[in-house]
Amino acid sequence: MNRLPLYLTVFLALCTPLFAENAKYNVLFIAVDDLRPELACYGHPQVKSPNIDRLAAAGTLFTRAYCQQAVCNPSRASLMTALRPESTGVMDLPTLGTSHN
Repeated sequence: MNRLPLYLTVFLALCTPLFAENAKYNVLFIAVDDLRPELACYGHPQVKSPNIDRLAAAGTLFTRAYCQQAVCNPSRASLMTALRPESTGVMDLPTLGTSHN
């Protein structure tokens, strides 16, 4: 059963108040791959990241993170669908020349 239309409908229904004329909140979600917490806002002494540091100071800075797999594709698929890798079928990082059935 393809649940993607259901998830998209729920997502749009929840986001509709964000786009209302008198909405209170702006949401900026930044997802990066392979960055790790090596930024000044996380206490790294050598990294200069003034723009991200300002965003972190003005908003919410997450200090605990979890991922679905040690490679990026399963985690990206989970983030976009709210499903675990076992449900999406994305379990690894296919590369060119590799056959996956």
